[in-house]
Amino acid sequence: MDALLTRSQSTADAKTRAVIEVVAKALEISPDELGPDTSMDDTPLWDSVAHLTICLEFERRFGQSLDLEKIFTASSVRDLAKLVP
Repeated sequence: MDALLTRSQSTADAKTRAVIEVVAKALEISPDELGPDTSMDDTPLWDSVAHLTICLEFERRFGQSLDLEKIFTASSVRDLAKLVP
């Protein structure tokens, strides 16, 4: 059971790291400046225009289109990581 949890956590961590790379690229900052809890609310560079750029980068990187509801509700690295296929 522990091995299953470890694999699951490892997959979640990999998804979070990938989303951090996407957000960092869109915001033109170092990935080291971001974490799972980084959100629009606490990141001045992450405004509405940057959010659209992040969503476009997300779609490009993961090949998954985001509908409007997901675009408006996924406002943190953690939220976006949950959407990674």
